[in-house]
Amino acid sequence: MEQNITLKDGLTIPQLPCINIEETVVFWEAMGYTTTYKMTRPYQYGVVERNGYAIHFGRVKGMDAASNLYSGCLVLVCDVAAVYKEFSQRLKKHLGRVPHSGIPRISGMKPGATRFTLTDVSGNSIIFVQYGEQDDETYQKADDRRQTPLQRSIAIAIRFRDYKEDAKAAAKTLDAALKKSREEAPADVAEALAIRIDLAHAANESRREAECRQLLAQVDLPVPEKKRIAARHEVRL
Repeated sequence: MEQNITLKDGLTIPQLPCINIEETVVFWEAMGYTTTYKMTRPYQYGVVERNGYAIHFGRVKGMDAASNLYSGCLVLVCDVAAVYKEFSQRLKKHLGRVPHSGIPRISGMKPGATRFTLTDVSGNSIIFVQYGEQDDETYQKADDRRQTPLQRSIAIAIRFRDYKEDAKAAAKTLDAALKKSREEAPADVAEALAIRIDLAHAANESRREAECRQLLAQVDLPVPEKKRIAARHEVRL
């Protein structure tokens, strides 16, 4: 039987640091990966695999997870929303909760988003990205000068929130833009406020959340339209 095999000139395999290989493979196994190699002596090294791709880990002596701010890789997937849902369920089963802060954690993911970040027990940030052009289009939208100031601020805030995990910068961007939004379209004002409500809620900023809810109630849009915009950012009115 003849087989059609596509050969590649090269294959990149991420090799990430870890504090302890045993703890690392246990975590990734809980996420649905299979450990295909593990060595504890003379040094610690391991490989986990899932759906045809592998991630390698090697122990770094004296490593601190909290200070591991730059190690990670991208994983392209066919259905990022399905992967996010699965990992969230697995985290809840493994840890009893779905952590959005601390280590390990998983970033939030809004409806229609194209990526999320899973941070493992050693602080490595694995970014899962939807195949296709939409992810790059969403990122590049923040650079589109044809938008109104508020529209561009919304795009910049989404870049901070979804691509950089910097909720504070996203909130600061929107706060500055909303102060100058008098001439902006009501739908754009409503979206900016919905995102700001979500950010305030996540940061336990109850006063700012209440302020933005009050402002959203005053926006000249039909209630169903406000609810549709708010739902896009998982905000309940």
